[in-house]
Amino acid sequence: MEPRTDVTVDRTRTTGCRTGEAKLTKGFNLAARFIIHTVGPKYKNRYRTAAESSLYSCYRNVLQLAKEQSMSSVGFCVINSAKRGYPLEDATHIALRTVRRFLEIHGETIEKVVFAVSELEEATYQKLLPLYFPRSLREESQSLPYLPADIGNADGEPVVPERQIRISEKPGASEDNQEEDEDDGLGVDLSFIGSHAFARMEGDIDKQRKLILQGQLSEAALQKQHQRNYNRWLCQARSEDLSDIASLKALYQTGVDNCGRTVMVVVGRNIPVTLIDMDKALLYFIHVMDHIAVKEYVLVYFHTLTSEYNHLDSDFLKKLYDVVDVKYKRNLKAVYFVHPTFRSKVSTWFFTTFSVSGLKDKIHHIDSLHQLFSAISPEQIDFPPFVLEYDARENGPYFASYPPSPDL
Repeated sequence: MEPRTDVTVDRTRTTGCRTGEAKLTKGFNLAARFIIHTVGPKYKNRYRTAAESSLYSCYRNVLQLAKEQSMSSVGFCVINSAKRGYPLEDATHIALRTVRRFLEIHGETIEKVVFAVSELEEATYQKLLPLYFPRSLREESQSLPYLPADIGNADGEPVVPERQIRISEKPGASEDNQEEDEDDGLGVDLSFIGSHAFARMEGDIDKQRKLILQGQLSEAALQKQHQRNYNRWLCQARSEDLSDIASLKALYQTGVDNCGRTVMVVVGRNIPVTLIDMDKALLYFIHVMDHIAVKEYVLVYFHTLTSEYNHLDSDFLKKLYDVVDVKYKRNLKAVYFVHPTFRSKVSTWFFTTFSVSGLKDKIHHIDSLHQLFSAISPEQIDFPPFVLEYDARENGPYFASYPPSPDL
């Protein structure tokens, strides 16, 4: 594949190619069945959005042609040339992201994608490839700091929310008539629009907020807005420096429980509620948990030796519960509340009874580690030392029921 402004190889197919388009010609004497030609955009900072959209279209249209021609492999050169002034790292993000998104949807047809780069681009591609095509969880986590704030839509296309078009609701119709015809609470006449592209656009955001306050927004629309809100939190969590929260070691992944579900540990004593930015704590929770919550998981909360300065406010917990994606709630199978006090039991009961729903039956109060080990093997949990010391004082050594191996 080669970016060019004029195609003369096969004039029976095309006589030119515009920016962002892709045209197909035969491979002739090359070791390829076809050549796909595309033209990358010129880059100017004031027209950045147009350049991003055009570059996305280049990669997307090339892949679409490859799919239509049942190609099993595609080789990409670097479409954004230095001569056209496109920032290399920004362009590489778009290239890798677009290919990744396309393969997620149409991966059954294309078996191999090759990026042919020069020494000038190689280092950038080597740095960003693990972010979009990680070979392990460790490689993925190491690459996350390079994730940009804008990760595009489901197809990888750049999205600028404040520039999206709002469609007037039935121009010329009276507000009374609109209310009568509204089917989904968004003020869109679906019988008029049918399958037109406008049908995929969102309704007036301001009106949606008003309808939410009035309790009139449909459940589907409400869920869609909630998902957009969560995606904004996730995007911010991936772009913000959260190293100060991470250093607290208050949330970490350990082994699996007896059912093979991921175990996440929360250490209450390590959360200085009065000293940290709780919004950043919420961002860190989302940053860590987003890829964990896609599968079934359990939480182990060590309430051991917490003071009044470590107690999470119920308003914060309610906010966290309201912000997170539905997968968090669906895949959370148990919360083991270790070393609870009478006060914490009462607080938990009130919170799960009056603030959130569907959580009460998942909470298990654990007074000793021996009880916890009936659900999670001790080898599958990384314990803070003070938790073991406290439990040994109160309930005896945790390994008492596990005699030493005769080989020792």
